[in-house]
Formats: sequence, structure tokens, C-alpha cells
Amino acid sequence: MGAKTHIVSKFAKHDGKLITDSGASVTLGGNANGFSAYELLLGGLSHCLFSTYESLAEKMKVEYGGMDMSITGIKRDEKVATLKTVDIEVLAKGIVDQEKFTKAFETATRYCSIFNTLAQIAEMRWNITFA
Repeated sequence: MGAKTHIVSKFAKHDGKLITDSGASVTLGGNANGFSAYELLLGGLSHCLFSTYESLAEKMKVEYGGMDMSITGIKRDEKVATLKTVDIEVLAKGIVDQEKFTKAFETATRYCSIFNTLAQIAEMRWNITFA
């Protein structure tokens, strides 16, 4: 059996909160104080990609100072508006070897489970800019 993930969702009229078993929480709502469902989805994608990249970078001995990801999802114009495209803009910082960084990131897109789940319904595109 695979790894188990569990959260508790608590909702009031227009907002809510996600709570993990460890006690961490995220405010929901899609307003200035909370995340919308798609913001959480794209945030989960960024974390999965970074975690996967970080593991690969360690194994591949890639030196880097950090990265920022800007992710934009565009929904289809249909009744059930699934994602049509997802664009990932990576700003790579403190990179010693751009080729190794790119190879590690490209490999991360193949191993990140959330990236691959979204790729079943959306066109996934990514680009790296080196600072």
C-alpha cells in the first residue's frame, strides 16, 4: 500500500481551514486571507516539484542557491472547467552549472507525482531563467 495522507477540512459559510495531523493549517476562501482550491493545487505542484528536484540535485551534486517558481494554470471554458494548460516559470539562483540544473529539473518533472497527475488533463510547460 502507498503512503497515506490525511487532512481535516473545517468550513464556515464562506471560508474554511485545512488542518494536518501534525497541526499545521492553511486558511481557505479565495479572498485576501485564504487560498482558493486552484491556488492550493498549484502550490502543491510547486512543492512536489521542488522536493523532487531537491532530492535529485543532492544525488546529482547540483549546486544552487535557490529557486522561485511562478505557476499559472488556465482552465478550459467548459461546464467542468479542468485545467487546459499549466505554465511553470522557474527563476534559478546561484547556479554553478546551468546544464546540470536543467537536467535535474527536467528529471523532477518526470518523477513528481503531482506534475504527472496534472499532465493527464493539462498541457504542462516549463521554462528556466537563470539569475
